[in-house]
Amino acid sequence: MRISFHGAARNVTGSKHLITLDNGIQILLDCGMFQGMGEESDELNEYFGFIPSEVDYLILSHAHIDHSGLIPRLVSQGFKGEIYCTPATMDLARILLMDSARIQQKDSEYSNKRRARKGLPLLKPLYTEDDAMACLTQFRIIEYNTEFQINEDIKLELTDVGHIIGSAAVHLTINENGKTSRLTFSGDVGRYGDLILKSPETFKQSDYILLESTYGDSLHKDTEPAEELLKEIIYQTCILRRGKVIIPAFSVGRTQELLYSLN
Repeated sequence: MRISFHGAARNVTGSKHLITLDNGIQILLDCGMFQGMGEESDELNEYFGFIPSEVDYLILSHAHIDHSGLIPRLVSQGFKGEIYCTPATMDLARILLMDSARIQQKDSEYSNKRRARKGLPLLKPLYTEDDAMACLTQFRIIEYNTEFQINEDIKLELTDVGHIIGSAAVHLTINENGKTSRLTFSGDVGRYGDLILKSPETFKQSDYILLESTYGDSLHKDTEPAEELLKEIIYQTCILRRGKVIIPAFSVGRTQELLYSLN
């Protein structure tokens, strides 16, 4: 077994991790888009670093675009395998991938107006809404804590990690050359005691763990004081000063927590 990392290594976007077994089977963990690095992101999103048509299976930990955003491009470039995820992840991915396709189209149109004036070659979007729709036919639902036999040598199980709705840690049991190994991919891990999501579940012992470490050197404050602080900021700004509070937030996950707290 070999594992190669094609994103979310030394950075936090573009999650793509390719497992290649000795018999040639390839399993891709996530297929995320690089974000937030300007033109460098565009260049990184153009090339996978592997051949999509040679990948046999894709397992999606959750629907955030930095984990799912290049699935339509993967399929349009030849991936024909099944995409395994939880029911909620599939529902969210349908919405987010279609939205992402529209953004790719609008961004290309905006850039091409300037490029046309300068006589530069026009850009194509990474993928279209048709590509996004096409990839959805390859999704397969796996419920939490249910062992699923991918093939005679590979078993899959998903457990809740409380990051966003549907988010999962991926557990693979792989039989190879007479040896059984258990590999876990954490995906993105949520916080314990979240207001609206379940805490991350415990799972069986693994031989190898691919673990996200975005907050690996940080301690989060308790949830309740954060709510009290938000209340105080709103009171000081909106009530006493008659001002406005602007809160940037991820549309999937953070916004729901803010709405819950505000309520």
